[in-house]
Amino acid sequence: EFITHFLENGASNPSTGLYSHSGDVFLAPGIKFTNPLDYASLALALILGTAALPHILIRYYTVPKPSDARKSTVVAIIAIGAFYIMTLFLGLGANYFAGQGEFLINDSNLSAPTLANFAGGEVFFAIISSIAFATILGTVSGLIMAAAGAIAHDLYTEILGKKTNERSALRVSKLTAVGVGVIAILLGILAEGMNVAFLVGLAFAIAASANIPALICTLFWKGATEKGIVTGIFTGLVLSIVLIVISPTLMADPFFSLNNPGIVSIPAGFAVTIGVSLLDKKKQEVSVATN
Repeated sequence: EFITHFLENGASNPSTGLYSHSGDVFLAPGIKFTNPLDYASLALALILGTAALPHILIRYYTVPKPSDARKSTVVAIIAIGAFYIMTLFLGLGANYFAGQGEFLINDSNLSAPTLANFAGGEVFFAIISSIAFATILGTVSGLIMAAAGAIAHDLYTEILGKKTNERSALRVSKLTAVGVGVIAILLGILAEGMNVAFLVGLAFAIAASANIPALICTLFWKGATEKGIVTGIFTGLVLSIVLIVISPTLMADPFFSLNNPGIVSIPAGFAVTIGVSLLDKKKQEVSVATN
């Protein structure tokens, strides 16, 4: 609150009216969610989802040494953490100035550029808008590349067993990129008017539900099997999407009461991954003993 007040009043009189707004009321629970489980589910999705984003995970394949991968991880943690902290100040600043003078927000998704225009004029507005546009392009391109690589290599070649050469694999990747782009555009049109931050929470929940159980079990549990990993990924992915469809997000009379499925779908992914791996390992041991 001090920072936003400082932007408004300047250094000459930084404390006048500083306590005219009650921060305690603004930060009290119950404004966005009335169910504490909604808070826990969203927090779980945001924390674990950050580590499960495909366009971040794919970066580990672009470095030559494990030490470089660790350095990349540290840099990513610092950059993402700083961004998360700054969004808090942007939200508080936009709320503080809302309705004052020319500061009018017609769309909550435009809070950052509107605040930039209000605080720094057209030049600052242009800088922030260009940064946002470049970030969007970078994220979208990274996600499309990750999807194209996964479908062309993992699904088409490895799982479906299709024999491909470099030329055909490239063709499949291009078709996949176009298909993913079209689907993303259609989903964006359907979600027009929805808050982007809320949609990010749902996307993080899906990513965490599908990828985190497989990632954690592969790295830290020697008992994980291929069937367990694949089944866990499929379970987390499908369950998270189904729970979103039957939640208050998309239904007026929902079957699932939470807005974010993370608190259910993420543990379910772990449970299925571990359970199927144990059963598969036991089956393999019985098969070896029989032979």
